[in-house]
Amino acid sequence: MRREEFTTNVDTDDRIPRLTARFEGTPEVLRNRLAEHGQAPDASDLDVSYRHTSADEPGVLAVSHRLTGEFAFEAPLEPSALRSLVAATSRRDEGDRNYCLRVEPGDGDPVEFEKATLLVYDADGNLDREHSLIPGGVEL
Repeated sequence: MRREEFTTNVDTDDRIPRLTARFEGTPEVLRNRLAEHGQAPDASDLDVSYRHTSADEPGVLAVSHRLTGEFAFEAPLEPSALRSLVAATSRRDEGDRNYCLRVEPGDGDPVEFEKATLLVYDADGNLDREHSLIPGGVEL
């Protein structure tokens, strides 16, 4: 799977801000990468992060397995879309600062995960706490 096989979109007009990753490859490949030990993941099984890249390129959205750290997939995401998602999620009432990660494998059966955490890193790999979504009480 390559990043180029994904497109991403952020929708902040819905009930909950939504980040959608669409896969243009073979759906089974993505479903197998998302699953661990043959089982579909739960939202708590996956971590979402974003890494800024050089100035004129989209950043990298990464979805990884929490226990192993193995990447399920990486997709391009424009910095402006990330800022929109973080701002919309941050404006929600405390205790309800979640967003929806929607993964569309390409077979008409999307998978949605409600997430509260999104870690944002600068191009040098340093955590950008100011622009990350980190729920209260979470230690890093």
